[in-house]
Amino acid sequence: MLPEISLTIRNLEFRFDKADSFRLWIDQLDHSFCGILGLHGLSGSGKTSFSKLLCGLLKPSAGTIALSMNSGATLPRVGYAPQFPERILLGVQIGDTVRQIASLKRREPDLITLIQKYLQCFSLDFERIKNRSGYELSGGELRRLALALSLSLAPDLLILDEPTVGLGRRGKAQLFSILENFQNDHQIIIVSHDFKLIRQICRHYWILHEGNLIFNGDDETLRSFPDIIEQVGINSLEKYFSQ
Repeated sequence: MLPEISLTIRNLEFRFDKADSFRLWIDQLDHSFCGILGLHGLSGSGKTSFSKLLCGLLKPSAGTIALSMNSGATLPRVGYAPQFPERILLGVQIGDTVRQIASLKRREPDLITLIQKYLQCFSLDFERIKNRSGYELSGGELRRLALALSLSLAPDLLILDEPTVGLGRRGKAQLFSILENFQNDHQIIIVSHDFKLIRQICRHYWILHEGNLIFNGDDETLRSFPDIIEQVGINSLEKYFSQ
């Protein structure tokens, strides 16, 4: 069953330090997740920082950000697939890492079986890579492994940061096929600088520009804001809305 998750933000500010010129600022946002959501913005707009605030990897400099289950019983479990999986996986032995994650989650061997299943969906054989280190995998293989690990943990809300980088056409098609089924029981945020990609699979969009949330809505609403479309580099209404 699809979890009902709400987000509440009030006067959210984030800086890496006081001297940093970058400032993420969202004064107010109330959102109930329903289907795959796209977080779009140009490089440096604050997408990854906002994603890490959502999943608790970063803490606000000021203000509040809170996710809640509409049932009120528990807090939602949030998963995050990073933009640069090689920073985590390069120096580790793949099989050991998978077993450690499964052990920490107390779901071994079920979790290992599920990871193998998702890897197969990405045409990647766990038996072939389990004795390798991350240094021995290509960028695309590291990306598929990180996605398989994130999907197998089955969080209530899964945030995928630039998930298609390095996948190629076939890998993208495989990911979209997986997400089509995954979205039936999990909320998803796709983070990408590629608006065409986001529009292909997302119902609702957030758009960041220079640390500010400048749009919160769907295709139909975005048509009414040509200045925003131009501002974030979506330069042709005809190209994106005539399909």
